[in-house]
Amino acid sequence: MINQIGMKRIVLPFLIVSLCMQSAVAQNARFSQVFSAPMQLNPSLAGRFDGKVRVTSLFSFQQTLLNNGPVYSSMNHQNISFDIKLGHYRASGDDNQIADNGKENKVSTKEAKDVVGNNNPNGYWAAGATFYHYGHSSNPMDASFYSVSLARHFYNKSNKFYGFGAQATYATGCLDNTRGANYDIEISGGGFRYPTASPTTSNGAGHYVDFSVGGYYGMVTEPVMFEIGAALNNFHYPNNSLVGDKESELRHRVTVDGLLRLKLNPKWGIVMKTIYWHDGLYLNSKKPDSDSLYPHAFWSGIEFYKINPLSPYNINFGLYTRNFLSLIPYISINATQYANIRYTYEYPLNQGSVVKFVPYRHEVAAIFTLKRNTAPGTKFYKKLNYW
Repeated sequence: MINQIGMKRIVLPFLIVSLCMQSAVAQNARFSQVFSAPMQLNPSLAGRFDGKVRVTSLFSFQQTLLNNGPVYSSMNHQNISFDIKLGHYRASGDDNQIADNGKENKVSTKEAKDVVGNNNPNGYWAAGATFYHYGHSSNPMDASFYSVSLARHFYNKSNKFYGFGAQATYATGCLDNTRGANYDIEISGGGFRYPTASPTTSNGAGHYVDFSVGGYYGMVTEPVMFEIGAALNNFHYPNNSLVGDKESELRHRVTVDGLLRLKLNPKWGIVMKTIYWHDGLYLNSKKPDSDSLYPHAFWSGIEFYKINPLSPYNINFGLYTRNFLSLIPYISINATQYANIRYTYEYPLNQGSVVKFVPYRHEVAAIFTLKRNTAPGTKFYKKLNYW
């Protein structure tokens, strides 16, 4: 058990970051479950999971009223990712053993630990790939993004960890007004600029290459664990026009993520996640008079985990908010230690009060993990990974 001073040293940095995030919020659109697409959030999160191989599918069905009704605009989003830990892999039960002569039998191969202990495990490399697409048959704009990520994870002492990652993305988009003119900035996947001068007569296509880097740092003890990360995208201001506009450019994207795990009682534990997203796949030209896509978003919420569940099938739940303008109930169903199904429904709180409101979003994520060490909730107060 850590003392009161130690607790303050761990919790205070997280709270400071959270308060800074809350001071700069505005409307924005994208996933409700942004935490279920971690490599889109921060490339250093590739390989930040319990297991050897992870495959994630996230589907989002979004609707919003155009100019407060009565016409709806719809958009579907899909994010499919794959990441793997590289090198020799050891499960959490394969700790160094004490031989009959009293000496420790150390293993020289690389480790990819997911649970901390008295030993100081080695770090590991991880790689990932992501496909993200948005589009709808009634919406004039659609786009696809293909990304590859590489990350290196380290352990500093037995209970501290940090990592760095880099990502390259190829983006391709299309504007086709024959599909209809039900475009709404609030549910667009961004990345490409929607022409504001003559949107109903302009058609075209575009593509660009983008790069991002990110990192994280964390510490874990039994009472509390925290993790803070950040990432930067759009280094060279890639041109994102679909109609040949040479002045159309993406600004940098900055994301900051914070995670805090607290010991509640012997039956339940809690995890708080806070995410601030500036730009990302959101458009914004370097020109001050260009159109603004509300390039700020803020997610915050709390999840309740059942500790050491007796059944391999169990349900965890939580509640999130986006910019304090919507409520996002969250349910997570674990099927053994291999599969995890997550569902959220985002309900806007400001419907009818302003022209632009947070859309309705139904989202389902399916996560499959190979060689997972333990099911969620098992060894809950020693684990590092909650993504």
